[in-house]
Amino acid sequence: MRRPLPTLSALAALGLVLAGCAGQSWVKPGTDEAQMRADYRECVRLAQPAVERDARIESDIMSTRGDDYRRSGSMLTRREISDARTTGRQDDEVYSCMRSRGYALADQAQPAK
Repeated sequence: MRRPLPTLSALAALGLVLAGCAGQSWVKPGTDEAQMRADYRECVRLAQPAVERDARIESDIMSTRGDDYRRSGSMLTRREISDARTTGRQDDEVYSCMRSRGYALADQAQPAK
C-alpha cells in the first residue's frame, strides 16, 4: 500500500523552519561563517529523513482521523499540532547535529575569557 504524501501544511511548515533556522547564528572557535553554513546545510540534509518520516506519520493520522476531527470542530487545531510536531522535530535534529559538530548558538555561546 502506498503512503500518502505529507500534507501541504506540513511542507509549508518545513519550509518556514528551514527559513527561520537559516537566520540563526552558530559559532565554533576557529570556524568561519562559510564553514558554519556548509555544516548547517549538511545537518538540515541529514535531518530530512526523520522529518519526512514524521510528516508522513502525521499525514496518515490526519487521513484516518480527519472525519473525526472535522465532526468535532478540531481540524484546524489538529493541523496546527501536527505542523508544530514536524517543526519541533526539524529543530531538534538540526540542533543536535550542530552541537555534535562542536557548535553553539551565538546567543548561548560563552564569552571568551
